[in-house]
Amino acid sequence: MVTPRFIRRFRAFIPFAAFCLALIAFPGCSPFSTYPPDGTGPRIYPWMAPAPEVMSTGLMQAHARVAPDTDLVFNLPAGISQAAWNDIQNRLGIKARPMQPGDTVVWSIERFGIHNTKAYTDIAYWNDGKAVLLTVNMERDNIAPFQVTSLQRFYLQLQAPVCNNPAVTSAEVDVEVAEETDDTGATESVESVEVTESGE
Repeated sequence: MVTPRFIRRFRAFIPFAAFCLALIAFPGCSPFSTYPPDGTGPRIYPWMAPAPEVMSTGLMQAHARVAPDTDLVFNLPAGISQAAWNDIQNRLGIKARPMQPGDTVVWSIERFGIHNTKAYTDIAYWNDGKAVLLTVNMERDNIAPFQVTSLQRFYLQLQAPVCNNPAVTSAEVDVEVAEETDDTGATESVESVEVTESGE
């Protein structure tokens, strides 16, 4: 026989059961936070933890597992600050270096994503005009370092990497400014000569 006391207890249990079900279902439904953003997940900042760890771990493991005999020349997505590039460089060590214009062997991060204890990094590995897309999947326990769980290869037609190294970009801007200054100076000196000659 169902008593009023049982009904009260059952009604009190319903919200708790619903909460537990929501906790179970939420991780599988919520999207990855990605950079560059794809508009489906929360915003991610590439200079904040654990983004630098995800990028550097993906680069190191892809290089070690696919082509360890090549130079680790890395490229990051556009819009990442110089401080973040320096952080990645420090994590990769002295045997790695940022991409420069003209490099033909490049490990270029196309996108990375983070969701709780899971992460991935999509890396285009370029070697003399030939490319393969590598997806490095990672997991971790709570705040422990990310560990690679799998590496997938996709043979797709990819666009050649564009050097996003902010140090190169700022150097090019400085050169352009210097050239403009030199041109202006040369024009002024010619005009002063002409005035002097007309004055004579």
